[in-house]
Amino acid sequence: MPVYFAIFLFCLGILIIAKGSDVFVEASVKVSDITGVSRAVIGATLVSFATTSPEFFVSTLAVAKGYNDLSVGNAVGSLSANIGIAFALSAFFTPGPVNDNRFGLKGLIMISSAAFLFLFCINGKLSRIEGAILFFVFAVSVYVNIRSSKNKEEIIERQKTNRREIVTVILKFSLGAAAVLIGSNLITDNGKFLASYWGVPDAIIGLTVVAIGTSLPEIVTSVTAIIKKQSALAIGNVFGANILDSTLILATGAFISGGNLPVSRITVTTDLPVVLILSAAAVIPAVIAKKTYRFQGVLIMAAYISYLVYITLF
Repeated sequence: MPVYFAIFLFCLGILIIAKGSDVFVEASVKVSDITGVSRAVIGATLVSFATTSPEFFVSTLAVAKGYNDLSVGNAVGSLSANIGIAFALSAFFTPGPVNDNRFGLKGLIMISSAAFLFLFCINGKLSRIEGAILFFVFAVSVYVNIRSSKNKEEIIERQKTNRREIVTVILKFSLGAAAVLIGSNLITDNGKFLASYWGVPDAIIGLTVVAIGTSLPEIVTSVTAIIKKQSALAIGNVFGANILDSTLILATGAFISGGNLPVSRITVTTDLPVVLILSAAAVIPAVIAKKTYRFQGVLIMAAYISYLVYITLF
């Protein structure tokens, strides 16, 4: 296959994922209105999964096809991309107070999830038992998110809907999920091809272009929130996405791979520590001062770019 065609298909996959996840999220929100299930529950489950579905499907498909380094690289790279791009942009363009107590709680869970992942991967693999523990952390985070959201949520009455509206939501939900799956296949197969063609390790492709591509929903959400001056929305989305990425994606990969998902030494010594450092830089100053700072966004973005340059050149 010509390399330019592979690049085209890879970019097409990213575009399909971006649009598909947008439709997926829209349909997930509509489920709350139709069923009468609270937005807290829908937000903590369907919507959260919908926004992180690109990372999930790409990494899961990669493991199923035997591209373990690409899978791990995408999952870990998405963690750093969400903080290094989405959070950094929000902090830079819309710095301000974060008085919501849920900010500190979500931030703590996010750092703890990444720390668990790091500790479990130190021995160079992720087992099914460790994956099960990460699943448990994921379940706890969903429960905490639902409880904290319900405290501030108004009761939502079930809206009257006709069969056409229900069918429309089902179609959107299904088409959105299918688009993410198709786009994930294009990214996985062509990302692997490009890595081989250029002689670049799968992990580097996963950590950079694949990770940034699958993080587009979080980045787009941040840009939209910046325009609307709703930084809390962007930050909450980033924290929630990273919690799911840390606890759900590689844990699923551990089960699919047969119980021992290989994790490279560079991931343990460099990539995951960078995730922890960026996460701490995002959470700790904001929790202490009850606000985000413009210089905080600059430093985090600069650190992330420096990290990308380092892993690409060295």
